[in-house]
Amino acid sequence: MTKFEVGELFDEIVFYYPSFTGNSKKINAWYIVLQNVPFDLALENLHLYVGNPENKYSPHPGALSVERKSDDDRYHDYMRISGMQMLEEAERMHKNAVPPTDEQRRKVRELIAKRGSNDMGTGSQP
Repeated sequence: MTKFEVGELFDEIVFYYPSFTGNSKKINAWYIVLQNVPFDLALENLHLYVGNPENKYSPHPGALSVERKSDDDRYHDYMRISGMQMLEEAERMHKNAVPPTDEQRRKVRELIAKRGSNDMGTGSQP
């Protein structure tokens, strides 16, 4: 944002908060905070700020500098991050997985064989 745009932002603030005043010192101070913030973002944040009935006083530059997200945006960000973490965990588990030992395989074969012989002897069907 340029100093000229900070001045435009001041004009917009005065429209909503007539007691808000600005001078060259204040413009310079706000410019230091807002110089890396796009004008459109600061203006959008101002409109969000003004739309909140709890904000009875004019905003400070920090209130206009952060990117605001809706509840839907925050929900989707959370779901995206959770999904990425789940995939990373699944990949980690896949990389660290080991096959069953020979002893485990032998026991499973014995259980299957025992079950198969029990099923045949009782006449029941699987």
